[in-house]
Amino acid sequence: MMRRLWAILCITAIALVSVRPARTMPADVQVRRDVDLFHSFGRYLREKLVHGREVVFDRPLVQFFQRASTQGEWFKHVLKGLEGYFPFDPNLSGQLSLFFSALVEGTWFEPQNNGTCQCCDPSNPLYAYHVHIGMTGNAGEVVISYNTQEKPPQSCLYVAEEHTSNQTKFCTEDVRTTSLGSGLSPFLCTGWSGYASHVKVNGLQPGKRYTYTIPGSPGNVSYTFMAPYGNTTKTTKLAYFTDIGTKGGEPVINTLLSRLDDFDYMIMPGDQSYCDGYHGCFDAYMKLIQPLAAQKPYMVATGNHEGPWNFSYVRTNFYFPVSESGAAPDALWYSFDEGPIHFVMMNYENYFDYPDGEWSMTQPAPISTYPGQIEWLRRDLEAFAKRREHDPSLWLIMMAHRPLTCNVTDKSCNHFGPILEQDVFPLMYEYKADMYWCGHVHAYERVSPINNVTRELCSDCVRDNATLYYKPPYPVQIMNGIAGRAVADNDYFTPGVSYPPFVAQHYSSINYPYGGYALVSVDNNVLNFTLYNTSGAVLDHFRIEK
Repeated sequence: MMRRLWAILCITAIALVSVRPARTMPADVQVRRDVDLFHSFGRYLREKLVHGREVVFDRPLVQFFQRASTQGEWFKHVLKGLEGYFPFDPNLSGQLSLFFSALVEGTWFEPQNNGTCQCCDPSNPLYAYHVHIGMTGNAGEVVISYNTQEKPPQSCLYVAEEHTSNQTKFCTEDVRTTSLGSGLSPFLCTGWSGYASHVKVNGLQPGKRYTYTIPGSPGNVSYTFMAPYGNTTKTTKLAYFTDIGTKGGEPVINTLLSRLDDFDYMIMPGDQSYCDGYHGCFDAYMKLIQPLAAQKPYMVATGNHEGPWNFSYVRTNFYFPVSESGAAPDALWYSFDEGPIHFVMMNYENYFDYPDGEWSMTQPAPISTYPGQIEWLRRDLEAFAKRREHDPSLWLIMMAHRPLTCNVTDKSCNHFGPILEQDVFPLMYEYKADMYWCGHVHAYERVSPINNVTRELCSDCVRDNATLYYKPPYPVQIMNGIAGRAVADNDYFTPGVSYPPFVAQHYSSINYPYGGYALVSVDNNVLNFTLYNTSGAVLDHFRIEK
């Protein structure tokens, strides 16, 4: 029975693949037919296999399908299975392998009929989409970013104290756009059109709530937010997550929307959408997170899934406070202060292996690879160290997308981690970083303070069954890559296996398909860290006392 059904699938795949247009066909026709191929494939599979999938797939795949709710997950594994049984045309097969992760997140997203990605609604070209707030590290200052289909005559918005009508007008000349280059064309669209405006709003009173309004047609867009404190307060509270995904990120996004009083801003060290350069899919992610990111500042670092097309989407649509933190204008690293914490965002994603405008996935490299990054980092940490001499209660949290010390059977831990450590650990130790945050590996792991050379645990600072770190001399490392439901397909930690004594807690994403996020609070000399899943369960909790 299994062979007969697989034969039917393969014959169908041949028929479907045979309708793929030649590469010389106009791009819009090619895209429409590629999309039609997947839609036809999906309809066939749903009709023929939905009642007999236990006959076709082995039990682990059946269990995976039952956990996954997105159409993309179904396609992903069916296509992988078919590729193993039937050799697709090499060109199609190669593009499918690049398309898998975007397919997971993007099959529910319908491209425009002309086969191009348009950021917004062409019939309302000046209406604001993908609205989100960023911080600069200065007290009472934010940057409000948004997309429009056409370039506005003036990129302006209006800000007033909440429940008042006395508005102040803020405008910007920082309006950006991008175009995709001559590399491999994405399936979902052949280009991208739109403009990103970044309006700096300053002179606000820290801690006070304000309402901003972005004028447009057919209507205005308004949200309320709290002005950040910068480094003018000794307390702060935030949400931290990474590897969230688009459709798969909805549970975490919706949960955070229900807990708005529990955090003031969000930290996201990379892999926001899993769209791999498919800009229309990234737009869909921004629509999902807008209700959250338009009222809570959203600070991001770059991950490997932001890399294709030379990080063009994040470079265009996000404001990184590089000038405020002394970095180069095109840097993918920066720092900022909020409350008593100095946050340092680093970048390991190597974008030198391909020219601007080419599609390529990034690979990690030490921070010394990137001109100016390690020099900037040392200057930044030196300036912070001088401030902390006068105020020892200040905190230093450094982060990047990829892990340093981690303990799963994966090249990110076994191969790349030790390479990346060589530049970062000496600086973290010299400048007494309190924590290192990352993601990338789709699991959660907490590593207690260790000497990176000897790997010895700081036994005298670990107390109360590793729920308290008292005056640790080394940073606590957190790998939190379980925010997305659609990436919950990795079972890294094997029950019964003995891990090093410095591994305080770990979870595989496969066991928590509803997403995980952390809420972090600091009050003077005490930091509290709690990891939740979206069912409300507490997965991990600890505190650090200086």
